[in-house]
Amino acid sequence: MKKLSVRNLQRRYPLASSEARKAAGLLMDELLEIEAYDLSILFVNETRMAQLNESHLQHEGPTDIITFDYCTPTLLHGELVICPAVASKHAEKYRASLGRELARYIIHGVLHLQGHDDQKPADRRKMKREENRLLQKLARHFSMDALAHG
Repeated sequence: MKKLSVRNLQRRYPLASSEARKAAGLLMDELLEIEAYDLSILFVNETRMAQLNESHLQHEGPTDIITFDYCTPTLLHGELVICPAVASKHAEKYRASLGRELARYIIHGVLHLQGHDDQKPADRRKMKREENRLLQKLARHFSMDALAHG
């Protein structure tokens, strides 16, 4: 089974759900060669992200991405909740496009679903290297800027 859904539940940042689906599909099928998956990607506003962050992680305020892991031994299954408003701030800080930052979050979330952890500094560095490697590979097949318009 290969199931991928993308929903944009925020209005502030114009996003191309079809392009997010394309990027995630390339990541899952071509770059990571995942055999079976059920992945949902939701783009939400800061208010909704802050609610989720507090209720599920007991952290105050919005965050960039929350990954909900429902994986089984035979199925990569999860939900990536991404906040474009926070992504936009990070993109500006790191001098990246919003589309590139959103692609990074999709990669980051999928890596979590594959078992990567970023709680300890050494693990965070290892995960960041893998994110960067996959982001470079994805950029060869996909225009990051197509994810976000305007």
